[in-house]
Amino acid sequence: MSGDVAGSGGSSSALLVRRAVPGRARTIDRASRALLLGAAGVSIVIVLLVVIFITVRAWPVVSQIGLGSFFLSTVWEPDSGIAFGGTVAHFGALTPILGSVVAVGLALLLAVPIAVAVAVVLAETDRNLGERILRPAIEVFVGIPSVVYGYVGFVVLLPILARIAPAGDNGSGYLAAGVVLAIMIIPTIATLSADALITQPAALREGSYALGATEWQTINRVVLPAARGGIISGVVLGLARAMGEALAVALVIGDVQRLPDFLHQGFQAFVQPGTTMTVTITDGVNNLAINPQGTAARYMLALVLLVVVFISISVVRLVNRRGRVVV
Repeated sequence: MSGDVAGSGGSSSALLVRRAVPGRARTIDRASRALLLGAAGVSIVIVLLVVIFITVRAWPVVSQIGLGSFFLSTVWEPDSGIAFGGTVAHFGALTPILGSVVAVGLALLLAVPIAVAVAVVLAETDRNLGERILRPAIEVFVGIPSVVYGYVGFVVLLPILARIAPAGDNGSGYLAAGVVLAIMIIPTIATLSADALITQPAALREGSYALGATEWQTINRVVLPAARGGIISGVVLGLARAMGEALAVALVIGDVQRLPDFLHQGFQAFVQPGTTMTVTITDGVNNLAINPQGTAARYMLALVLLVVVFISISVVRLVNRRGRVVV
């Protein structure tokens, strides 16, 4: 009986509140909701149009070149057939694809330990120092244009690497690209990881201290595992940014269609010129209008990059959904 009275009282009070809201305010609320939904819908439509456009442009690779020849061949000479007296063009994209994997892999190998260490300093050791000094300093690096990173790498890093490069090379290669990309993605991984550490419940730390754990043991065995989802999200987003970077990499990698020969050259293979998907896409843009198949091959590389970004975003969402800690 009392429940019915309470329920009726709640509904009547909600009705009174609804009546108290002017009709003009309700109209503004509805219009705002429709505007926000429309903006979200436009974003979805734009993404779909971009995917459709790139897919249509890349379709000649499927119908004329063949996916097997495209993904399994290492010979990339898309413009050789259009020059006077040129040979038959080749569209083997395995070299730039594996080159992107090597460059981004080196970047993550260098960036992740440093970024996680910076995140621990920001979130766990001294938050006043981290929030007032370190975080603003780190976030400044996010706003620096990529061409600046590439130019600094070209001027400062390449002369250093040239000392260990084979004779005749200037130090450009996958190692230089990996170092530049690592510096670019450290702020992204560090800030997202620090946010993940900060948002962990205080009960986790208090429970660990109550069991006799030291501060480092608490960070290493309790807080970091609990924040694994946020850290992985930062790493994946850093991977997506590194995979899509073109200008900074183009300045330091050398832009040579050659896979590193690790078996015979060892470490020196990292300091020899190479290429990535983004560098290959931007190379030869002057011939796009007169080379339809070469244009389609570059669009297919762009589609591969787009798929990598979509997979990265899906991984982030999946990790965030499963990595929540409830205390």
